[in-house]
Amino acid sequence: MQNKLKYYTKLFVDNRYVISFNIFDKLYFFVVFLSFALIYPAHAYGELITIFSLCTITMIIFDLGIPIFLQRNIAISKYESSELFSQLLYLNIIILIFYTLVTSFLYFVLYSNISIDIFLLISGVVFLSSVSNQFNSALAGLNSFRKRFIFLVITRISILIVFIPFIYLFKIELKYLLLILIAGSILHILMIYNDLHKTGLSIRAELDFRKIKNIILLSIPIGLAVLFNFLYDKIDIVIISKLTNFSEVAFYNIGYGIYKSSTLAFSFLLISGFTKVSYLSRNKYAVKLFLIKYFKIILVIGILINIFLFSLSGLIINIIYTDKYFNSIFILKILSFAVIGLSLNNLTGIILNGLGLFKQNMIVTFIGFSTNIILNLYFIPLYGIIAAALISVLTEYIILAGDFFYLNKFFKAK
Repeated sequence: MQNKLKYYTKLFVDNRYVISFNIFDKLYFFVVFLSFALIYPAHAYGELITIFSLCTITMIIFDLGIPIFLQRNIAISKYESSELFSQLLYLNIIILIFYTLVTSFLYFVLYSNISIDIFLLISGVVFLSSVSNQFNSALAGLNSFRKRFIFLVITRISILIVFIPFIYLFKIELKYLLLILIAGSILHILMIYNDLHKTGLSIRAELDFRKIKNIILLSIPIGLAVLFNFLYDKIDIVIISKLTNFSEVAFYNIGYGIYKSSTLAFSFLLISGFTKVSYLSRNKYAVKLFLIKYFKIILVIGILINIFLFSLSGLIINIIYTDKYFNSIFILKILSFAVIGLSLNNLTGIILNGLGLFKQNMIVTFIGFSTNIILNLYFIPLYGIIAAALISVLTEYIILAGDFFYLNKFFKAK
């Protein structure tokens, strides 16, 4: 027992900056979106969440798995990654063009009744967040977790110092609040880039379309896995907005947001874990030991979160969001049963990617996404957001089963 306690303590200490990063990042977005939820009516908040979800889905399509691809390659050999990093910076410019075209098309087809200014600003926030995520992945590949945390704290606090009084005291228009978020993201990117430049990761090569094409081809399986994983996570918001109304989106998103925030309790283990599995990928026995060790830890965490969220869902919703979002309580109770599956399939997904089994991960997430969207389209018109919550629970365990299927094949292969 004492040895286990020492192990867990060391694990916590070794990952303290990863833990702090995840907590602070989640807390930042929690404060921002909580402010939106409290200040605006449920319908308006639902519109905001829907546009954020639509833009994020579109951005993930063009993400191409770049953050994971970049982190893994830098972790394996940082000395050979400078040109890769350079080409990825050029690639982001190309991505921005296509991302803007697609999001604009979707806006006019699906949500043209919403302000075009708000839509464009939200799409800008989402794009810059994606670029920031790539830069953070580069730091993670270098094991610079302390710097990741410091840069995050500086920029997030700077944003909130301006954002909080402007939304609560001055009650400025939404477009100006979004501009504050954009300015903060730009500051974050510049700070990280400056640090990466000092390590040798910067623009050190000319644009080479052949190399960019090779990067895309190599990262497509990762990108599709990330896409399908994110689609089953967010597509229900878009479906709910079109099949019900924006108020239902708000009620569902509050419960879902609290449920997803529970990843704070275990996600810190997985960021550094991905780098570790990438390093250990040539040793099956070492990877298996890693899986068994982390499986036990994360399973216990998942069970405890499940009990906590189910038992205290009413208290959590009423204290944080007030009784305006009373309808979110039952949604959170249902989603609490997905936590165990979510926590474990995060672990298994990280291991598959760390082993370079990108295609297998893509297949599993595609199955999960397909099942999710088909069931949502059929059952949401009949049972509303309750159906969406139940389908989310089912999807997490389908993903977990698929991951274990491929991991089992990997360990048995000679």
